[in-house]
Amino acid sequence: MSDKPKQSTTVPQGIAGLICYFAPFFGGLLFLFLERENKLVRFHAVQSILLWVFFVVISAIFSWIPGLNVLLWLFILIVWIFVMYQALMERQFELPLIGQLARRQVFGEPMKKEKGEE
Repeated sequence: MSDKPKQSTTVPQGIAGLICYFAPFFGGLLFLFLERENKLVRFHAVQSILLWVFFVVISAIFSWIPGLNVLLWLFILIVWIFVMYQALMERQFELPLIGQLARRQVFGEPMKKEKGEE
């Protein structure tokens, strides 16, 4: 028996996860609809879609501030490279809030409660 996860596509899960982030928004949509079996790929697909929506909204809000615009794009580039690397290494790295929403969508797990919340 192999311990390879089930997949709907023939694309290795690390490469599929990388494509989810590399092709902003469309890569995530592609694998969200094509991959039905592999939860890791679906997680990266959902997280990449949410991440790019977040990037677009934040860019629209703060892009008019001259110095902040450059820092914002540098931050986006660093996060983008980091999540692509995590996906390629087949790791389920959860970004704050976005990762929790993606996990909830894919795995059906409730979001973690903070200490003191009831």
